[in-house]
Amino acid sequence: MLHFKPVTIADRETVQAFFSKSVFRNCDFSFSNIFSWEHFYNTTFVAIENQFLYIRFQAAGELPGYLFPLGDGDLTSALECLMQDAAERNDEFRLYAVTREMFDQIECVMPGRFFYETQRSWSEYIYSSEDLIHLVGKKYQSKRNHINKFKRTYQWEYLPITREIIPDCLKLYDRWCAENGGCNSEQSLIEERIATHKVFANYEQLGVTGGALRINGEILAYSYGQALTADTFGVHAEKCLYEIDGGFTMMNQQFAEHNCAGYRYINREEDLGLESLRQAKMSYHPEILLEKGFVRER
Repeated sequence: MLHFKPVTIADRETVQAFFSKSVFRNCDFSFSNIFSWEHFYNTTFVAIENQFLYIRFQAAGELPGYLFPLGDGDLTSALECLMQDAAERNDEFRLYAVTREMFDQIECVMPGRFFYETQRSWSEYIYSSEDLIHLVGKKYQSKRNHINKFKRTYQWEYLPITREIIPDCLKLYDRWCAENGGCNSEQSLIEERIATHKVFANYEQLGVTGGALRINGEILAYSYGQALTADTFGVHAEKCLYEIDGGFTMMNQQFAEHNCAGYRYINREEDLGLESLRQAKMSYHPEILLEKGFVRER
């Protein structure tokens, strides 16, 4: 049985060494995501064995499983290692957050051994950074209209998130919670609140990049994320008060311009099966809808 351990902030350098070499654009291979959501995934553990990074977890309501193993060693041996670990735990072997590219690699080394099932709510929305920065063309006319109205309505400035303004970002988060009926009753909001506070408490150590909008003298919007690959930046969170007309659109565009211009793609993660979120993400016309699913033995 593999010797997994809880993820701590002290593990960042070790884990990031594997993530930095990854070519997979999905948000699951982000240390800030793994660390900040460790409480939600219940048994999030990390182990380094045989030149591979293995991550084991269990989401609420799901069977325990693993992420696709990352490393320079033999993939067949890595998969067999995880399968043996699952068997010793009396678990059904499962890999989660598996993209088609990952499954093709699995099929190449162990053909016909596994079944792959996708989940639409897990698909990630990946955009051209040029599109989100410049919003050119008829398909983005409504976005430009929102931004132009915002600029006419408010006095504003864009700021990088630093330790000095994190208290103001947390005040905004509390106000956003109040707009959404509080973050102490619905379980998903409780979990997100914990993750948000973990990110801001460990902001520098996590290597997160963020930006905020000061609107009429107050921080009323922010966004933050982390690079996923050499060409893809992952946006992990975006918050704005709904009372700010065009605030989300402006935050999206400004963050892309100031923090993502050096990347070809921007990953804005899943829609969680929420129809309103799906419509909002589709309205920005993703260049890639990154399909994900799970793998189990046939």
